[in-house]
Amino acid sequence: MTNRKLCGFDLNGWRDFVAKNWRSVPGEDEVIGPTDIVASGPLSSIVRIGEGRLAAWIGGPQADIAPHGRGGGWGDVGSEQRRIPVRSLLEMRDEGVEKLAQALVGSASGSANTVVAINEGPDGDEAVQEHLLEALARGKFRNGSLVWRPVLAALFAIHRNQVSEGQLVGVVSHQRQGLSVQKLRIRRARNVLAPERREAAAHIPCDAGYETLFRSARNAAVGAEGFSARTAHRAIASSVGKAGLGMDCYPEMLRMPNGDWELLDLNKFDASEVVSVPSSELDLADCDVVLFETLCEGRLKECLSDGMQRAAPVELLSLPATAVAEGALEAARRAGDGEPIFFDFLPRLSTIVFGSDGAKNFDLIRKEETLEAGRIYRSPEAASLAIPAGQESVSVYLRKEEAPWPRKASVSLGAPLKHQAAVSLWVEQKPAAGRARILMESPDLGRNFAVDWDEALEEERPWSELIESLDTQVSIPKRLVLPCGMEAWHDSDRSEGMLTLLESEPTRSRTDWATLRQKLSQRTFGKYCISSDGDVPPEIAAETLERFEILTSKALEVTEKRLRGESGYGTEDNEALKFLSWQFRRCPRDVATWLMDCIEASGRNHPFVKHQASWVLIYQGLGRIVGSEEDEARAMRLLLTSSIEDWVWNRQSATMAFMLSRSDSAPSYLKREDVEKLTKRTIADFQRNIGGQYTMFNYAPFLLAGLIRWRLVDPTALVIGTDPLADDLSAIIEKTEHDLKARRRSNMKFQTRRSKFLPILQDLKSELAGEGSNPDLLLDVYGASGT
Repeated sequence: MTNRKLCGFDLNGWRDFVAKNWRSVPGEDEVIGPTDIVASGPLSSIVRIGEGRLAAWIGGPQADIAPHGRGGGWGDVGSEQRRIPVRSLLEMRDEGVEKLAQALVGSASGSANTVVAINEGPDGDEAVQEHLLEALARGKFRNGSLVWRPVLAALFAIHRNQVSEGQLVGVVSHQRQGLSVQKLRIRRARNVLAPERREAAAHIPCDAGYETLFRSARNAAVGAEGFSARTAHRAIASSVGKAGLGMDCYPEMLRMPNGDWELLDLNKFDASEVVSVPSSELDLADCDVVLFETLCEGRLKECLSDGMQRAAPVELLSLPATAVAEGALEAARRAGDGEPIFFDFLPRLSTIVFGSDGAKNFDLIRKEETLEAGRIYRSPEAASLAIPAGQESVSVYLRKEEAPWPRKASVSLGAPLKHQAAVSLWVEQKPAAGRARILMESPDLGRNFAVDWDEALEEERPWSELIESLDTQVSIPKRLVLPCGMEAWHDSDRSEGMLTLLESEPTRSRTDWATLRQKLSQRTFGKYCISSDGDVPPEIAAETLERFEILTSKALEVTEKRLRGESGYGTEDNEALKFLSWQFRRCPRDVATWLMDCIEASGRNHPFVKHQASWVLIYQGLGRIVGSEEDEARAMRLLLTSSIEDWVWNRQSATMAFMLSRSDSAPSYLKREDVEKLTKRTIADFQRNIGGQYTMFNYAPFLLAGLIRWRLVDPTALVIGTDPLADDLSAIIEKTEHDLKARRRSNMKFQTRRSKFLPILQDLKSELAGEGSNPDLLLDVYGASGT
């Protein structure tokens, strides 16, 4: 006999049982010995005792007899806030894991091995599993694990020698909304018998479910008056739970809200009259043994058993109400002795890989594999993915067997790849132990990543259709990063560099914001002082950055004074604001907030807006500096909820172009209807320049290229021949090309623009065809636009 304390929980909230191998003897130590069953419920709860710092939640049998939460007739302790049903804790309607832990501790604590029963289906999904496992940890239960109810019923039968090796055992489980049928093969492993679970249980919704039974009992308790404040004490009476489960139900004295007493007698209520068993839907014909596990008793249990027996080819074994708890105790013993508890399949999990023959399914968890409980499964073969150079993130498509739709997860790599990198994707999971860990490893990057299923976006289309859509890979313009360099920091023949300006400007009482802004916006040999990602050249010393930050603080102070309406030097124009905005993503977040507030208040006077030209700074400045996901989401929302048809080419169109081209997350905020509206806006921006001098054309090709980056969300978007929007965009490009080529004798400025834009338009057509080959397309567009 083991000298370890072992415990098995059937914590279900309808009628809880705990089977343990020890008992407490008054005046003596705890004694290991015969199985001891601790029962709670029916309709078990936890109750709150004490107040303030002394308040505590108590569960188990003590909560059954406590007056707490039993209604106003019990005074302050009768407040409904003092009692929480265990069902609401299990269903996570009250997500306090500490409270769920007390529901466990109230019946047993201190076991060396603990097993808790878990339902199959929605009531036992991964979130519920993790909730229960955390409650076990909070309750300080050692070696806690979860096992499916049908498996525990089969372990009970194995322990009682009611089944034998090789048999197919059908287990009918009584559930919240009806019945479920699980079929388990009994196999021998390491000289003991253990159930093997090969697939998920079949669920048969019907009016025999626990919810129906208890609802009917409550209706009988409250009577013709119905549910009200006057009958609430009856609805929560102990008799309701007993009547709902067909147990002996003696008359019960209840305390009424006014303090009087009332007798509730549900002895005449017969739960068997409100149920029916859909025998024809129970697929049990191939079973060698059929077990029925339920918490019901008496005539009700007999009625349910008779209905199931009609579908069973052999005599049905109706198990005692404590069977699942006793099976859990047997599982705990096996866990402590290192014996197999059961063998389980894992829900199939797949991804999409690309090879020479295109996109195809890859199973990370194979359907035919089973695993001994308690052991970790790892994909026998990792999926191999390749990330192209220049990418900052990788998209992973996933399909779970039980999920209605596949999902797309985006994993940030932290920095653009300089070379193509190989990535391996695999899964680790334990049966009935919460979510699978989806892991990604890149030896080229020297890093591991976790893929979060819950954070991934649903792809509402069949898996086969998704694979087909990805079979033809299309190009995506690389994210635009405007580089920084030392050229603008050094002096030139015509002006002082930023290094020289930083020697004097931080200490001057009248800061020359215009000169500083001009230096930051200067693109010397294609490089700024600060990159569009907010980086500075690595050669810049720490003391130089300190002086620059002093100027930034002063600019913030001056700009904030303008917002408050204060006057003084530097507050009469937007030069300090311009200086801040040309720091790109290095700019303090407060500035983005101020600019967005200004846009939201566009119909009223604002200190930043002295004339209409100020709006160019407001919008383009926002497009340059927005960096955090929160700010980006707000900025995108501001633009998308405005009237896109009325956008101004160098305001809203420019800002949207900046964000779509410079961010990998900005395209994810677009929905299909947004893309359709932006496509119309882009076509209108092209059209207004045809026949003119193309002085308002700068941001039209920029916006188009940014729109194509929506392929990060939908890889098939804006592809000629597949997406009608792409055909419309291609048509306006060809019309623009024809116009530019037709006017060869225009002025010099027009000829310069023409020579810049024609190659860009050709590259854009290639991108629309999904065959883009210019990795620096967005940088070229930026250069041609002269922005």
